[in-house]
Amino acid sequence: MKPSIARFLLVLLPLLTLLGPAGPRLEAQVNVNVSPLVQVGIGPINGLQGNAITQIMLGDLTRTGMISPVAGGTGDYLATGNATEESLTGRLVNAKTGAEVFRKTFPGTGRTAAHEFADAITQAVTGLPGFASSKLAFIANATGSKELYLADIDGAHARAITHDNVICASPAYSWDGTKLAYTSYKSGYPDVYVIDIASGNRNRFAYFPGINSGPSFSPDGSKIALTLSKDGNPEIYVLPLDNSAPIRITRTRGSETSPSWSPTADQLVYSSDDRGSPQLFISSSQGVSEWDHLVTGDSYCTKPDWSPDGKWIAFTARIGGSFQIGVFDLAKRTAELITTSGGQDPAWTRDSRHLVYSNDGHLYLLDTVSRQSLPIDMGVAGCSEPTVTR
Repeated sequence: MKPSIARFLLVLLPLLTLLGPAGPRLEAQVNVNVSPLVQVGIGPINGLQGNAITQIMLGDLTRTGMISPVAGGTGDYLATGNATEESLTGRLVNAKTGAEVFRKTFPGTGRTAAHEFADAITQAVTGLPGFASSKLAFIANATGSKELYLADIDGAHARAITHDNVICASPAYSWDGTKLAYTSYKSGYPDVYVIDIASGNRNRFAYFPGINSGPSFSPDGSKIALTLSKDGNPEIYVLPLDNSAPIRITRTRGSETSPSWSPTADQLVYSSDDRGSPQLFISSSQGVSEWDHLVTGDSYCTKPDWSPDGKWIAFTARIGGSFQIGVFDLAKRTAELITTSGGQDPAWTRDSRHLVYSNDGHLYLLDTVSRQSLPIDMGVAGCSEPTVTR
C-alpha cells in the first residue's frame, strides 16, 4: 500500500468505524435560554386516517423545538383538516384574531400528507421551513455489513437499499433529494456510486485508481465534490456529472476529505491534515489555490457540513477520547461545541437550526438553539453517517 493511501485511511477509518450499540436515549446537552413555544391546537382532522394523521403531526411539530401542539386543544393557532383517499386539505387559523393563515391541499394520504401539513404550519408560525417531510439516508451494520439505508426523518419506514455485503460509507443526498451518492467497496476498491431514488438505478460514477470517496452534490446537482488519490495524495476534486474532466481543488502534502458545498456553490469546506491533525478549510470550488483556515480552537476537526442558509458549518471534533459536535459561525468567525454527551457525522436539516448526527450506533435530532437531542427510533442497529434531504 502506498504511504499516501495508508495515511488517508488512518484519517478515514475512525469515521467509518461504529462503536458498540447502545439503547436509544435522550441526549441532554447544555441548556440555553430559548424563546417561548408557539401553541398550536390540532384537530379535528376529519375523514380517512384522521386520528393517525393527528398523532403524526403532534410528533412532527414537537420535534421542531419551537412549537407546542395540543391534540383537540387551542392555542395561538388552530389547525384543522379533512383527509380523503387522495389528499389532505388543511387549514390554519390565528386563534386570537380568527383570521385564516392558510388553507392548502396536500396530495397523498396518511404520513406523507401529515408531514407536509406540519411543515406548512411550521413555516407559517415560525418563519423557518419545516423538516417533517425530509428523508434520511445513513449507513447501518444491522446485517453485519455496512449497507446504505433510507428512512423518514422521524425514523419510520427504515429499509436497506443496498445488499452488497461490503463496506458502504459517506452517503450524500442531492439538494433536490432525487439522488444519492456514496462510497462503496463493491468492486473491491473505494468507488463512488450514484443512485436514482425513484427508479433505484445505480451508476458507478467515480472509479479512478486509488481512493474515490466522500461525495457531495453541488446545489444545482450538476457536479460532485469528492476525494480522489489518482494523482498521489488524497485531494479534493470537483467532478461534473456529464463525465467531463475533474477539477482539482487542493494541492497539499496532507490528506483532504469530506467536502461540503456552500449554498452559493462558489466555495467548498473540507477537512485537511496538512498541518498535522485534521482541520477545517474553505477553498473556491473553481480550482483556485487560495484557502481559508477556520480556527475552531479544537485540534481535530472532520466531517464539515455547510448549513442551507450559508451561516454555519457543523463539524465533528475529537475532544480527548470522545467525539462531539461543533458549529462554526461564519459571520463571527467563532466555533462552539454544542454537544456534551458525544456525537459525530452532523448533517443539517433544511431549517439550518437542526442537525441529525450519530452517537454510539444511533441517530439523533439536535436542536442547535436549545441544545436538546431526541433519539430517532428506527429499530436498526449500528447507524452512522446520516444525510438529510433539503
